[in-house]
Amino acid sequence: MTLDLSLDIPLDIGHQRDLALPAALADQVRDLQRSSKAANTMRAYGSDLRLFAAWCAKHGRAHLPATPDTVAAYVADHAGLWKVSTLTRRVAAISTAHRLAGQVNPCATATVSATLAGLRRANRKPRRQAAGLLKADMLTLLDSLHRDTTLSGWRDRALLLVGWCAGLRRSELGALSWGQVERDPEGVRLLVIGNKTDKTGEGRQVGLAWDEPGVCPVRALLEYREQLARLDRGLVADGAPVFPRLNRWGQVQGRMSGQAVAAMLQRRALAAGLVRHYTGHSLRVGLVQQAALEGVEDSVVMATTGHKQVTMLRTYQGEAAVVSRAAHRGLLS
Repeated sequence: MTLDLSLDIPLDIGHQRDLALPAALADQVRDLQRSSKAANTMRAYGSDLRLFAAWCAKHGRAHLPATPDTVAAYVADHAGLWKVSTLTRRVAAISTAHRLAGQVNPCATATVSATLAGLRRANRKPRRQAAGLLKADMLTLLDSLHRDTTLSGWRDRALLLVGWCAGLRRSELGALSWGQVERDPEGVRLLVIGNKTDKTGEGRQVGLAWDEPGVCPVRALLEYREQLARLDRGLVADGAPVFPRLNRWGQVQGRMSGQAVAAMLQRRALAAGLVRHYTGHSLRVGLVQQAALEGVEDSVVMATTGHKQVTMLRTYQGEAAVVSRAAHRGLLS
């Protein structure tokens, strides 16, 4: 992955003049520095930096190196135009560019951090959590899908059960390949790779266990795999997507995007008569919330979802666990 910022940013490879690094070795160092961030992040950073450079040119300021006052002014000038999260990411892009170029980082100063803190304080809003797909609506969805015997029906049933039971993000569902699915005496193991918290690409193992017919993620996944294999053995090769995009004739056309996963869930929910607005994150949130309602231990849930901190798990649980986790429960009995 190359960092194409179109800004002619020199990357610092450490005492180049003294070491006189061969061009090939210098290129290797550059590639490793550029690979320190995920590809999608680097693409977003490239766009962010081009906007910052254009703003600096308009106001007669240098973008690299930039001063803390320049970055703070940039934040203030766009405070009413962009979301706080967008501005925060754009400051992170400016910070990354300076670090890679070996320049003093203007973002690591009190001037910029105080400006961002003021921005967040002035725009405080309650955190909006995606609606969790809880048990009742999940069963309604699955019941409606049992009547769909098309390849799309097989795929969507497997996707919903795997996504919910494994607590996967929509992007993880789209990225899953058959080579990441391993049979186990007690079910199936999934190797989930490349999510936003997997900085090193090592992935995490997630288990799916056999369950009752109709709600079993293992059975749904394997039966769906058989349907794909009957069409073409290449569709279940190691590198093939587990959940491919299908056209209106049921033909496979590459991987599903995260947006496609969300659109499928919304379409199926509407067809099943569900009134809540679900998003691509509703499967993951739904598992966490239902587990909280059923009293499943946090450590068990975190082992599946990959959450590193209980505080983030609590955010996912939202209001679902307010009553079930009431401090007084059992104290007077």
